[in-house]
Amino acid sequence: MTAQIISALPLPFTEDGAVDWSAYEALLARVEPHAHGVLVAGTTGEFPALDDDERLETFRRAIVAFGADRVIAHIGHASPHQVIRLGHAAERLGITRMATLNPYYLPADDDAVYEFYEVVTAALPGVDHYVYLFPERTGITVGVAVFERIMQLPGIRGVKLSGAASEELEAYAKCLLPGQELYSGNDATLPFVMSSGGTGVVSGVSAAFPATFAALARAVDSAGPASSGDAAGADEAQALQHTVENLVSLAGPSIIRLKAAIAVNVPGSWRSRMPMAALDAPLAADLSAAAASHA
Repeated sequence: MTAQIISALPLPFTEDGAVDWSAYEALLARVEPHAHGVLVAGTTGEFPALDDDERLETFRRAIVAFGADRVIAHIGHASPHQVIRLGHAAERLGITRMATLNPYYLPADDDAVYEFYEVVTAALPGVDHYVYLFPERTGITVGVAVFERIMQLPGIRGVKLSGAASEELEAYAKCLLPGQELYSGNDATLPFVMSSGGTGVVSGVSAAFPATFAALARAVDSAGPASSGDAAGADEAQALQHTVENLVSLAGPSIIRLKAAIAVNVPGSWRSRMPMAALDAPLAADLSAAAASHA
């Protein structure tokens, strides 16, 4: 299986909170030659701060740059009612791949989580659905047992595991049905993901360093399994993996850091709508230097 890099794109905002659409389009153009696809309006895209019209516009512009088949639209919301409404609107744009964050904010037990995905998939039967698990952001841990039930629902194409969920990747991977995909939200783990039967990474940091992540994916493919892979390819993959680990440590997981790195090569206003920790001057300088060296 070819190692996949799905770039999780941040969204640029101006000082007054408006979306800087020209900078967003420039980022799409920069990432497009290197990524296998994009995840739009996810956590990195500050989706809780967007209204539905803005989210749909991020989808529409991503389609123009990538084509609908390479866009995964995040339609997560606090209720199935909202998810389904946004999903139907995304369908009208031509999108068929959609990710939905598991229930969040209010407590939900296993049955409630399962019923959430059951209702969403039934209401959007023509969609390839990606389950999106992120316990640190949702307050809910989706255990392996209920995850296995969810993956058997019609229309479930795959899963994205972020935060603590990505640390249990091997256990979740055992629940996959033939043809289903597994992505880790931990940008620095592509070789591990592939060796564990996964599909690739959904990476925010790749938005700042797209060519480097693409080179790693090619090297991982070239190296192949340890027992039969090319030695030179394995050495290249190891060197690139070390580089990516350093970049991820520098730029993530932080939207503020990521935007500072992107701004070096993509002009525009890269502020955020949501309150976040400030970026100190030494770290900003390190990010600028790294971004310049990976232009």
